[in-house]
Amino acid sequence: MAALQSQDLPSGMLAVGVRAEAGTASAVAAALASGAVVRTWTMRGTLFIVAAEDARTYVRLASDRVMRSAAARHRGLGISEEDVAVVRKVAEERLAGGVGLTRAELFEAFESAGQPTRGQRGIHLLSILSHRLVLVQGPLRGRQQEFRLADEWLPPGEGLRGDDALEYLAGRYVASHGPVDERDFAWWIGQPLGTVRGPFQAAAARAVALKADGRELFCTAEVASLLDSRSGARTVVALPGYDELALGYPDRSVAIPEPYLERLIPGSNGVFKAMLTVGGRAVGTWFKDGTPAAPRVRPELFEELGPAASDGVARAAARIEAYWRE
Repeated sequence: MAALQSQDLPSGMLAVGVRAEAGTASAVAAALASGAVVRTWTMRGTLFIVAAEDARTYVRLASDRVMRSAAARHRGLGISEEDVAVVRKVAEERLAGGVGLTRAELFEAFESAGQPTRGQRGIHLLSILSHRLVLVQGPLRGRQQEFRLADEWLPPGEGLRGDDALEYLAGRYVASHGPVDERDFAWWIGQPLGTVRGPFQAAAARAVALKADGRELFCTAEVASLLDSRSGARTVVALPGYDELALGYPDRSVAIPEPYLERLIPGSNGVFKAMLTVGGRAVGTWFKDGTPAAPRVRPELFEELGPAASDGVARAAARIEAYWRE
C-alpha cells in the first residue's frame, strides 16, 4: 500500500492487518517492534505507517512544504529555532543507545528542560523533530508507541530525493491505489501538480492505461485484469476508520456514495468511520462489540444486500475479529 494513514494508531494497525496474509494485531505489533515498519509524519503533515526503508524518502520529500505551512502555527505556539535545538538535544541524549520513550515521557523531559508542552506545543515539537528525521515511532509499549532516534532505528542510507523520489513513490501509488492519474498523486503526496507531472508520467509508462469518465488513469496489469473480471465487483471487505480507500484520493465519492458521506464522515468533521465495502464501494459501517477476550464486529448496513454479499459481510466481519483474537 506504499503508506497507510495512521493518525489513529489502532486504525492504522488494522489497515495493515487486513491487507496482510495472516495479519493480526500481534503480527503488526511485531513488525513495529522489529523496525520493519515505522509510524511517522510524512506527506500532508499526517501520520502514516510506512516501510522503514522508505521513511527517509517520504519525510525528506514532504518536510519543507509541511514545515512552511505550519510556520505560523509554530510562531503562535512560541516555538523558535532555539527551542527546537533544546528539545533535539534532550531527545538525542535521552534516546541514545536504543532507548525508547513514550510521548508522555518525552514531554516530561522537555518540560524539565524548560520547554512547555501544553496546548499542542509538545506535539508540534515532536512533529518538527520527526520532519527533521531526528525521531520516528517504533515499538508499542502498552497502548503507546515509543519514539526512537531515526539514525539508530531506520536502515542505513539517505533515501531518494527530488524527481527520483517522486518517480519511485508515483510507481508505488499507481500499484497500490490505481487506477489513478497525476492529479490524484499530486494530492496524495502533497506536492504541486507541475512538480509531480514528469516523474508520474515516467512511472505511468510502466503501467496500464485505462479510460474512465474522460480521464486517462493508470494501474498495474493485475488490477486491470481484476477490473475485467467479476470477482472484484463481488469482493466484500471491512476496513477501519481513516482508511486509504476513503482518504487516499482527492475525490472520496468514488469509494463513498454521496448519500452515505454524512453517515461515514458525520458533519464533515474529519472523523472517518469504519467501512463495509462491496466492490470498493461503501455500503455500511461496523462497530466493535463483545469483550477483549471475545471481540465481535457489529455491521450496520446502509442498503439491502443480496445473499452472496451478505455472506461476504459475515466473512469480512470474521476477518476483523480474527485480527484482534489471534
